[in-house]
Amino acid sequence: MNLWLVPLAEAHRPGLSYARIDADALTITIARPELEAKFPITDLEESRLLIADLTVHDVHVDIGGPCTLDEPVISAVEADGIEIRSALHCPGGEHGTYDASFLTSMEQGHRHYVEAFGQSVAVLDVGHRRAEFTGAADKTDVAIRFGKLGVEHIWTGYDHLLFLLGLLVAAPSLRAMLFIITGFTVAHSITLTLAALQVVHLSPAVVEPAIAASIAFVGVENFWRPPPRRRVVVTFLLGLIHGFGFAGLLIELGLPRDALALALVSFNGGVEVGQATVVALAMPVLLYLRRFPAWERYAVPAISVGVTAMGVGWFVQRVWG
Repeated sequence: MNLWLVPLAEAHRPGLSYARIDADALTITIARPELEAKFPITDLEESRLLIADLTVHDVHVDIGGPCTLDEPVISAVEADGIEIRSALHCPGGEHGTYDASFLTSMEQGHRHYVEAFGQSVAVLDVGHRRAEFTGAADKTDVAIRFGKLGVEHIWTGYDHLLFLLGLLVAAPSLRAMLFIITGFTVAHSITLTLAALQVVHLSPAVVEPAIAASIAFVGVENFWRPPPRRRVVVTFLLGLIHGFGFAGLLIELGLPRDALALALVSFNGGVEVGQATVVALAMPVLLYLRRFPAWERYAVPAISVGVTAMGVGWFVQRVWG
């Protein structure tokens, strides 16, 4: 339960990039830190050739024959991403292949999601660089991939886990725990959906520090032991912020247009499964420890101090780091 001992760090985000193949263009979106691990980027225009050499210049597309790519247009996109878009000229045909040779220069574990003509077709990595595309998207594959991504995101998101710990450690009963978790779940599901569909937008520069501040707030609030009804309301409001954080990964990744609802529901379901697993493991332990006076008198305040300290540390790091 000593989650506050995890070193100060951003919530884990695995190496990701995304390719969209349309009839007339190839668009690659990649997180800026992935490129900055290879070379410093101070200005996108000045770094245009280096970025192109590491991405689209090392990609081969074949649709009825080899395709040619124009020099790319490079721009910044939301959630600290870089978009590389090149006009695509192909002979044309029903079947195609996509070979992302540049993946050999990426770190192990980097995943490259490929969409062709509105269909999610493959997830490539360092050892699997080639994809074939034709026909409809495999709905089962979309559900499994995005569900798994949601589970991984919550299990490796130390800030979200610490927020849950701060909420549960001071809950007076099982009923209160269930109400608090339900409020958090409903709230982050709302903003995750709205943000991923780009109905509502908040900059990561606002969302990430706000998540850290919410963790610090929960830690401090534990010393006042608010009644469960009040805490449910507060948790709901704070959960809205966390939903934008969950959506950040999907915005970076991009949702397959032909299976938009399925991918979104699967990712959110994965987040809920990951969260439910953590809560199911933590609840019995916390309820058992509540039987001991020393737990309430010493351990809960100590944990709350740790939660507050981590929240403040993350806040400072995300604002001024």
